[in-house]
Amino acid sequence: MTDIEKLREDLAYVRAVADRSEGVPCRSIYLLWAAIVLCGFTLVDLAPNPSWTNLYWLIAPPAGLGISLWVGVRASLISGQSDRRLGIRIMLHWLAFMVAGLLGGLLVAGDHLSGAGVGSLWVLLIALTYFLAGLHFDRRLLPVGILVGLCYPVTIFVVGYGWTISGIVIAAALTAQAFLGSRKQNAAI
Repeated sequence: MTDIEKLREDLAYVRAVADRSEGVPCRSIYLLWAAIVLCGFTLVDLAPNPSWTNLYWLIAPPAGLGISLWVGVRASLISGQSDRRLGIRIMLHWLAFMVAGLLGGLLVAGDHLSGAGVGSLWVLLIALTYFLAGLHFDRRLLPVGILVGLCYPVTIFVVGYGWTISGIVIAAALTAQAFLGSRKQNAAI
């Protein structure tokens, strides 16, 4: 056997192992956000006092982002698949969503958008954010982005329980992603 043939076999072996390798398992992050969305969207329809809903959304997403960051870092370290640069890019991706949503709140402060309208704006932003995460990080998030996008008009036009319906759909999509398709499909970056 020549050195080149041996090298080809070694590379083929490494590639096969890499192809079989699963991404860092972060099922709990999907489930965390499914719970946050389901509780928060239901509050929009059912809370007798809108300030409870505002307080919930002021606390839950930043806490969820912090918990997600902690879980993701721990999972990557435990699995031995730590990629600091990718982790920073993913964190900045989700942080940019939160900042854009908070800046959207200025539309309410400037009387350009109602309080209910800014909630729907957040849904549109999260649809875009999940879709772009699917393009750039994990293909499994593409259908989540599409489903969230379909929930956007529901939050605007369905009177009564539009937010609850949307919360159920989004939570179901996130829960499905937690348990289906455990193989991470990295997008071409």
